[in-house]
Amino acid sequence: MLQNDDIILHLFCEISERLGKEDHKHAQGKLYLSEILLCGILYVLHGRSFRQFHTWLLKQQLFPQLPERSRLQRLVNHYEYLCRKFLGSKTFYGILDSIGIEIIHPIRENRSEQSKKVSKKGVSNHRWIVGRKVVTTINQRYEVVKVSDDTDNVSDTAFDEEHKDTAAIVLTDLGFKKKEGTPENFKICRKGTWNERMEVETLFSLWTRICNMKKSFHRTVQGFKAKISYLAAVTNIILRKNEELGFARLSMVYNGPRNLVHPHFSCSQQTEVMPPPEHGFVRVQSSHDQT
Repeated sequence: MLQNDDIILHLFCEISERLGKEDHKHAQGKLYLSEILLCGILYVLHGRSFRQFHTWLLKQQLFPQLPERSRLQRLVNHYEYLCRKFLGSKTFYGILDSIGIEIIHPIRENRSEQSKKVSKKGVSNHRWIVGRKVVTTINQRYEVVKVSDDTDNVSDTAFDEEHKDTAAIVLTDLGFKKKEGTPENFKICRKGTWNERMEVETLFSLWTRICNMKKSFHRTVQGFKAKISYLAAVTNIILRKNEELGFARLSMVYNGPRNLVHPHFSCSQQTEVMPPPEHGFVRVQSSHDQT
């Protein structure tokens, strides 16, 4: 397993290599593009608010000239389009599914003007939430090929046309079946068939446990879309690094309680058993390990 510094170094090298000659720093800027993307990816792994993430980043002293919090957040949101460089390629078949992310608790619906602009009320996992829906297609190597989002009251079928070109055959569930007609390359899988589809559920579980993505408060749609873009990028980077270092490909290792103020991979505060090294390249020390 790798320590914090090694993980950050692996992530930075992958980002810098993928950007290539595009990696530059503005004449009046403090960070290179690769450093801005690294901040966005670490923010996703941190799993908390950007304010808490910026506090952790200052303590780590990774950047000699770190911009002020609101300035850094604007930079991270602005350059999210570069995350497209990390998306996976098309394969013979892909897996399409959706996940609901809660923006605000349902009991507080309509109390905030900001949350009303970002989220709507809908059903996710058989319960009501007020948030946004994220639709993801992964390829045979489990890499994210395309990710899109809208308010949670939007039907899954609204994303059919957007995702129909992500693979030769797209495996999906009944939620994406249109009465007017489903795209020809969509394979509608009933419950208990085509167990390959469960890989996307495993990915959603990792996003929930490790990146705390089941709930994510945002004041703007742009901020939410940026976080989803960085989430897709870090997912593909970690999967490729797992393969490169000889670990299980679709895995992320956690260690330590969720309330840490640094990038963490945690499932529960009661968890005491450490997963074996072959379960993933990502391992971050908890504060208890460092004392």
